[in-house]
Amino acid sequence: MKLDSTSLKIVSRLLMDGRLTHQALADEFNYSRPAIHQRINKLEGSGVIEGYKADVDFRKLGFNIDAFVIVNVHTLDYNKTISDIINLSEEGIYVEKVFRITGDNCILIKLLVTSTEYLRLFHDKILKIDGLIETNTMLVMQAEDNVFDGRFVQNNEE
Repeated sequence: MKLDSTSLKIVSRLLMDGRLTHQALADEFNYSRPAIHQRINKLEGSGVIEGYKADVDFRKLGFNIDAFVIVNVHTLDYNKTISDIINLSEEGIYVEKVFRITGDNCILIKLLVTSTEYLRLFHDKILKIDGLIETNTMLVMQAEDNVFDGRFVQNNEE
């Protein structure tokens, strides 16, 4: 879906602060509140905006270790393998995202754990998945969160 510059700016602002009111957006862009409401309804109806969710600080919930796990599998049913990986989430282990990827590897997992003991437990469990060949785990040393600054809006308008 091609969006005009105002709709792109609305999406950009909502990405930076999903709690902005329609009135705040209307004031910022010099539109009426009903006009902003109509644009947001269109963005939601077309699937550009899929929903609104809480931005959770998992460190405050005890998930102090972030890791990426690369997995190689030999399977005919990647959907089942991905489902099996997602189901490994439990107390102390949160499988945040699972990606099916190209290249020499098959699957990339974004994982949060509360301790190295839970990281070991995750590895013990993932190694039992049928068709799993190998894993490679990378611990995150530093992450820059919320780096979005709206640049895609300017790039799209050129």
